[in-house]
Amino acid sequence: MAIITLNNNSLSSVTALPAGVGGKVIQVVQNYVANSGHIATTSTSFTASGIQATITPTASGNKIYVDFSTTIAQGSSGSQINAQMHQKIGGGSFAAMSGASNIHIGTVVGLSADTIYSGMRFHGSYTTTGTDTLVFEPYMKSNNGTSVRLVHSEGSYALTLTEVSAWL
Repeated sequence: MAIITLNNNSLSSVTALPAGVGGKVIQVVQNYVANSGHIATTSTSFTASGIQATITPTASGNKIYVDFSTTIAQGSSGSQINAQMHQKIGGGSFAAMSGASNIHIGTVVGLSADTIYSGMRFHGSYTTTGTDTLVFEPYMKSNNGTSVRLVHSEGSYALTLTEVSAWL
């Protein structure tokens, strides 16, 4: 059987990875609410949820991992909620993350006679282009103008941003 070596050391003598291998977690920011009130809309255009997390990257080229979850969203009878992640860079304005579709975060569809409840989860990433402050926020809309909820009363949500250093 062949002996595996790393930087001319056997695996049993390696105590750390060589320089330039792997990224490291630089910082983590979380907006967590355990018992929210309704976060609802009747708008048929994407509207801000008010759930925000802000991070200031330490370097260009790092990854910001964006994780959002809510325990219970609601599509009312005959309607649906669509949600997508938006971001703001520096002093700019909010815009959908690159490539975001109508159901970037997800959708909950109320059937013709029923109201449907479901959790929503999103996992995405953004590669930094500088050290301008970044703000991430889920946006939501109703397909037909009836009330839909991204977070239902007494539900919880978390928006977590994790900065990981670039591979060197």
